[in-house]
Amino acid sequence: MSSLNVAARIIKLEARRQRPNEILLVWRRPDTDVKAAASAAKFAPGDRVICLEWFGDGPLPAPKWHRERLSSELGAVENQYLTRSLERVGDDRPRDPGFAELPPVSADRARELADNDLLHLTFGVAT
Repeated sequence: MSSLNVAARIIKLEARRQRPNEILLVWRRPDTDVKAAASAAKFAPGDRVICLEWFGDGPLPAPKWHRERLSSELGAVENQYLTRSLERVGDDRPRDPGFAELPPVSADRARELADNDLLHLTFGVAT
């Protein structure tokens, strides 16, 4: 199979994704299992799914798809919990095995990525 055929097949497969420009936000309680939280949501293999911590006492919000910049679509409380989740990444805590492996990304490349892409790198669930 030639490289042109492989490239064409990859393009077709990626076009089949139902939500190529969207990201699914799944909430979980602090320090709980990422895989367990993500398994409660409906998504297809290859979909972009992130799992953030919900620090409130009430029920967890339902998983929701977002197309635009995530922080602009969230309310004040959700943005606060997003910020707290980001701050906890900097702590010297082990990374939950339910998250996808971090790909090698240079600092220059990271500066070029959109916010949702950076959030997916940080909190992306292996799908």
